[in-house]
Amino acid sequence: MPNIIFYFTGTGNSLKVAKDIAEEVGDTTFSSMGKQHKLSGKYESIGFIYPVYCGGLPAAIERFVKELDIAENKNAYFFAVCTSGAMGGGLSNIKRIIAKKGGKLSYGENIKCFANYVCMYPMAKNVDKKTQLQAKATKIVAREIKNRAVRPVPKNGLISLLHGGFVKSLKGKDKGFNVNNACNSCGICEKVCPVANIKIMDSKPSFAGRCEQCVACIQWCPNQAINYKNKTQNRGRYHHPEITVEDIINGIKL
Repeated sequence: MPNIIFYFTGTGNSLKVAKDIAEEVGDTTFSSMGKQHKLSGKYESIGFIYPVYCGGLPAAIERFVKELDIAENKNAYFFAVCTSGAMGGGLSNIKRIIAKKGGKLSYGENIKCFANYVCMYPMAKNVDKKTQLQAKATKIVAREIKNRAVRPVPKNGLISLLHGGFVKSLKGKDKGFNVNNACNSCGICEKVCPVANIKIMDSKPSFAGRCEQCVACIQWCPNQAINYKNKTQNRGRYHHPEITVEDIINGIKL
């Protein structure tokens, strides 16, 4: 039977992890968790790969997993891998959601990646080192998933206590975005937004109030025309060096 990996990504870290795991497992398709998905047929394994936001699940991921119908796949091998700059989070939430549907999350792990929430801090300089560490950790995780390892799902860290407040603050948070005259209406921000929160109107990006704070729009803008309040203007930008903007927009096909 085939395998499927659902991913959510802003800067490409989680997409790169999904790609590396799929290459190891084989016979795997991808689908973004930014939109609803209906499973057709049975799968040997079903995976969820996502970034950690404030110690927990991005709100879009929680909605996606809750809405996913696994009635025909309750016996599949479920796994979840979160990517974060430090501690993981949200794995136990996915475990509970899958359990309520009659399935079992057999494997959960955190992979440390390059921290990139540019709204809060400048981008570090150690991209190469972090990329190498991510690749090394992913190789181990991919091998374990291929072998259908069973690993206790880590509990959420203390920072997850702040997660509820963070999610509540998301409503209207994109009002903090501003667009300067460097914008050339290329539309990349609209295309990379994983939750379709951006539309080009009157030659400028307009934000619809559904922001997840993945900041893909800031990180992928080729002219650094999008910023958050007065915080990001002089900060560097980041995306995973092995992921292209076309990969973000169109997904990866093995």
